Amino acid sequence: MATVNIELNNKPVKGSQEHKLQLRITVDREKARVTLMWSVLPTQFNPNGKRSNYIRANHPNHKVLNNKIEDKIQQAKDIISDLEKKSKPYTAGLVKQLMLKPVTVDFVKFTEREIEELKNTNRIGSSKKYSVVLNTIKDYAKTDILGFDQISPEFLRKYESYLLKQGLKQISVHGYINKIRALINKSIQQGRIDPGQNPFLIYKLKQGKSLKDRLTLEEIIKIEELELTPGTLISHVRNEFLFSFYNAGIRISDLLMLIWGNIQNGRLVYKMYKTNRIHSLLLKEKPLAILRQYQTDDTKKEDYIFPFFKNNIDYSDPLFLHNQIGSKTALINKYLKEIAKKAEIEKNITTHTARHSFADFARKKIDNIYNLSKTLGHSSIKVTEAYLATFDEKAVDETLNSIFDQ
Repeated sequence: MATVNIELNNKPVKGSQEHKLQLRITVDREKARVTLMWSVLPTQFNPNGKRSNYIRANHPNHKVLNNKIEDKIQQAKDIISDLEKKSKPYTAGLVKQLMLKPVTVDFVKFTEREIEELKNTNRIGSSKKYSVVLNTIKDYAKTDILGFDQISPEFLRKYESYLLKQGLKQISVHGYINKIRALINKSIQQGRIDPGQNPFLIYKLKQGKSLKDRLTLEEIIKIEELELTPGTLISHVRNEFLFSFYNAGIRISDLLMLIWGNIQNGRLVYKMYKTNRIHSLLLKEKPLAILRQYQTDDTKKEDYIFPFFKNNIDYSDPLFLHNQIGSKTALINKYLKEIAKKAEIEKNITTHTARHSFADFARKKIDNIYNLSKTLGHSSIKVTEAYLATFDEKAVDETLNSIFDQ
């Protein structure tokens, strides 16, 4: 059995009170020590430390050092795991020898740990997105081992071309590469790689254009005035779409999970699935009229408002919840296409169209991006500005018309 621990060298560094950190590898009672490049005072070292607290908070760079130590421990564990998979006999000395070979921080293993962390914190959607990106990188690079130093501007340019040849649109490619940038930024923040290794100092992302279909107020009214049989699935889909539009474009993930307990003193108060932040909206007459269609004398606070999720089903498992949101969204989008056809609207309507439509309508009515940002539930004004940027064709046209008479 093999174990890996961190300890301090018994002797201080010459001319200093600090002691070098050591990685102690134990295999069947045999020990080998790898002296690390970092040294700390004994009072800054936690002999009983675990992940993220080997170095105490009284050290000015404790977060960076803890991450670097964790990388070294993981490196030793990976070597041991590889040797055991190959059924090769090994000693503590052999593990030390393999550790002393020049290595770089592995982007693949770093990303796999980030994906696992996302799963552990119930961010299932994000974990799946990063998994897709990592799989395309491994397919492109034809390897499961990829150092951060290999992700150069040239690597990113060729990877971008590879994705485009696979049939992805530029905006999707932008999303993939943006996730690589986020991983690199995180590794720099954690002190795992040097800021000078950042390929995005040279490589610039190509945004691509996102075409966000949105409806006019006249088209929203067309949908409202459709004669649909109450209680049918298509009627429920119409109601949730309008409820979203009249409530600042509430996302479908939040709509599906709304319960009657979210209605508080004439307000809609709920925790957003995407950001985990509380959002509160004043309920106006039209959404209140929709709610009255669903409330009965038997309604309980824990009951779902819209009938897409069932009260007798447990949605507490994050993966199950994520999959259910996906399947219900696909079903609703199917019926939204039928609604568009019935309303004679020649646009691609999806659950997100209600959000786009509200944002476009609101920006024309108010001249306060801070208020609009808060209403949409965005984390910052920059997010709102980026979101609204694709709605600006009309502004461009008006500017050109004001400059040129013909």
